[in-house]
Amino acid sequence: GDPYPAEVGSTVQLVMQELGWSNPYRVTWQSKVGPLPWLEPGTEQTIKALVQRGQKNLMLVPIAFVNDHIETLHELDIEYAEELGKEVGAERIGRCAAPNDDPTFISCLADIVATHLKNGEKVKPQMLMQCPMCTEQTCKNTKMWFAKATGALNPIQN
Repeated sequence: GDPYPAEVGSTVQLVMQELGWSNPYRVTWQSKVGPLPWLEPGTEQTIKALVQRGQKNLMLVPIAFVNDHIETLHELDIEYAEELGKEVGAERIGRCAAPNDDPTFISCLADIVATHLKNGEKVKPQMLMQCPMCTEQTCKNTKMWFAKATGALNPIQN
């Protein structure tokens, strides 16, 4: 299936390990769009449940986002932190800043790119894989475009 939940979970695990497991946390999911089921637990439902249990000061950490955009600036900051927080009686809901153009983050990205170029790795094989049940032609076309653009001769198809 989609590697996104595992990738996010792994990232959270590594960050919490680096922080010495210093704070309680929950991985939640937001931005459900369309009629299909989305990942759970949802951020909105989790905020409601935590505040109801007496945890009225929360920090949202959009760990999968590298820059501020509509999901951080509007959905997290306004819909959840302001509006939902007020509705459920939270004292404070904050949000951790996204890396954006922080010099350390940019340096890390540059290092990753330089390492890939030095090793001749233009694309990870995972990037070229479709989810096993995917029937979206747009997804397949995108994977094929990356395969051609990077010179990968045998894109992995399921």
